Amino acid sequence: MNRIAVAVAVFALALSAPAAAAPGSGWSRAPDLSVYSAMTVFSVVAREELSLCAGFATANVVARWEREFAVREAAVTDALVARHGAEAVARAETRPTQRLGCPDVPYGVWRRRYARLLNLLERRMGLA
Repeated sequence: MNRIAVAVAVFALALSAPAAAAPGSGWSRAPDLSVYSAMTVFSVVAREELSLCAGFATANVVARWEREFAVREAAVTDALVARHGAEAVARAETRPTQRLGCPDVPYGVWRRRYARLLNLLERRMGLA
């Protein structure tokens, strides 16, 4: 009898444990335009971090960003316009509502987040 009670208690405990997040429960399941909106915000924040926090010249930041991402971002934007329309894409382009403080050491987290979302949209649109 005691073993049955312990087994039932263990089974109940296992059922009440929080489940791990299912694969694909983050950005990969978000709508295209939501991902695009976040990507545009991350882009602005990343460039501001490089200019304002890391101290790089704004012209250099813009030139490097154009060199690294402009062609890819334009292709994603064109694919989104073809799929959702120009007005929907324009509405999705957002700007941060406030500036973030500078970390002690700028480590590029916003650039990595932008690049990850750009890559996700490239895969969704069949560009990668």
